[in-house]
Amino acid sequence: MITISITPKFNVAEIYLDSVKIPFVELEAELTDLADNMLSYLQTYINSHSKGEHTGNLAKSMKIEYSSQKGGESPSMGWGIGHMLYLDVFAPYWHIINYGGSGFKGDYHFVPGFFEGGKFKYNPMMAEGKSLPSGVKGIIKPMNYIEESRAELDRQIQRIITSLKG
Repeated sequence: MITISITPKFNVAEIYLDSVKIPFVELEAELTDLADNMLSYLQTYINSHSKGEHTGNLAKSMKIEYSSQKGGESPSMGWGIGHMLYLDVFAPYWHIINYGGSGFKGDYHFVPGFFEGGKFKYNPMMAEGKSLPSGVKGIIKPMNYIEESRAELDRQIQRIITSLKG
């Protein structure tokens, strides 16, 4: 087995300052404030685009998760909203609300009849039939809250960089 290790001969902090021309501390403060603003934007978007009665649980389940690394040549910070494992427990429908799909709640039950040309022909006199789902709720249109929030995030980051560059 051959192992190769490559160590770059450059300073990430210098490249960042040369290209972005914003002190990291200033950018970090703006991005930390942006996390709270984006959480509020996302929750408002979800609640305002929800159809009919809803509990608000999906919006309430959105939380900010921070990550940062100090020291070394390249300080970094980051955050994310909507940890999938958390959402899977507290708002397991998050995926279908964002991307859409068919909703189903219920069990399967026996229905006498047969399929013909892609349509089910109900015949109560037949002994044979199919096990069909009950409780079909229909098609759920996608809300696209992830994509909308991402577009807003891009707009806000561009606004921050423009304002910090003066």
